[in-house]
Amino acid sequence: MEWEEWVEWYGRIKSALNYSIVDDSSAATLLSTLIKDRALDLERLRTLIEGKDVIVFGAGPSLLDTVSKICSADLSTLARSRLVFIAADGASRALIEHGIRPDVVVTDLDGDHEYLLCADTLGSIMVVHAHGDNINLIKFLVPRLRNIIGTTQVRPLHNVHNFGGFTDGDRAVFIALAMNVRSITLAGMDLGNVIGQYSKPYPVNSIVKVVKMRFAKQLLEHLASQAKARTRLYNLSQSKVEGFMNITYEDLLQQIKD
Repeated sequence: MEWEEWVEWYGRIKSALNYSIVDDSSAATLLSTLIKDRALDLERLRTLIEGKDVIVFGAGPSLLDTVSKICSADLSTLARSRLVFIAADGASRALIEHGIRPDVVVTDLDGDHEYLLCADTLGSIMVVHAHGDNINLIKFLVPRLRNIIGTTQVRPLHNVHNFGGFTDGDRAVFIALAMNVRSITLAGMDLGNVIGQYSKPYPVNSIVKVVKMRFAKQLLEHLASQAKARTRLYNLSQSKVEGFMNITYEDLLQQIKD
């Protein structure tokens, strides 16, 4: 998403949730300072996922169903080599608990810290997002991460990027599209009123969460309307997302093999 277009979306989000552009900018500056001279180059991410079939795992109620099917599927070497698993924050825990290493974790650091640090140790690329509400988490966790790329929801800095997207899940989709992937599949991206067990390790404000999910759905549908025809968009989740074709996991594997 181009900067001029994102600014309009950010303005609506900021007004709805009473965010502060000053605080968001301060968080981005802090993140930039902490990852100075050690942030991964974007080419590392591009090399990993460009031209591949990406599954973006959200932390919704249907997440475990998809993870269980992946664990039981007999993936050929070819199919697995084409698949890239991107976990949105807390979804990383579900994957790791089932013996699956996420290739990328997109996080604003409010998921289970043990599993975020574990993903980093396993070699996952950690795409860490800075905003005004997670400054303390940035100070606590970022110095402990080794494989890090920074993102922001305000004007980007030289080592902190803005691909568009708001929640960890839809931002992961924006990142994948920017890296020219072959296909993007939503899994566990249930953008409704029910909060999944892997969403947060602590109680959340369900009203605010629903508002965030509404924006995520709107952004995904907007992205689908703008996506290039060569990028296939699929959906394994419970929620219907316009522009993403509902598909079974078995049919998805067949598409990947074709």
